[in-house]
Amino acid sequence: MEKSELAEFSASLIQRFPLVNDHPDIAGLLRDHEILQCLGEALSAEYAHADITKVVAAEARGPVLGALVAKFLHAGLVLIRKDGRNHPGSDIRITSGETWNGLEVEFQSRSFDLDQRDRVLIVDDWATTGNTIRAAKEFIIQSGATYIGASVIVNKAETSTLDNLNISWLVKFDDLV
Repeated sequence: MEKSELAEFSASLIQRFPLVNDHPDIAGLLRDHEILQCLGEALSAEYAHADITKVVAAEARGPVLGALVAKFLHAGLVLIRKDGRNHPGSDIRITSGETWNGLEVEFQSRSFDLDQRDRVLIVDDWATTGNTIRAAKEFIIQSGATYIGASVIVNKAETSTLDNLNISWLVKFDDLV
């Protein structure tokens, strides 16, 4: 997706993004088949030439979006599950810092899903505190893979968080409300 096409798609997201109780609704956004058809390419646009081999996605919405991106990039998909979910073979546990709701989240994953040859992109719906992405990045590093960056639909994070974690985004939260 060329930069002009990405800008046009992002502008259309701002216009079409559903709100529920004055809050952006990702689940509602995914109902729109035209948007869904373009999300994988749009979320991967900044990393299309980065030789990504795996996409890492944390629950809850990350796996849906991650699958779209992995398909577009011809990469594998690695899930990070919330603690308590069935994830056979999980041998890594990582606790995030406080997330958007002020709570820490314990995640689990499998060290054998990545190795030192992998170049990894994290995909999620939002960046607010950056702590879910930090937890996923820690998993990538523990697995010996290379963290390339992260891509989200909505950016509500501080500039320093975006820069430190190399996060790209499609729309800013303030443009939606």
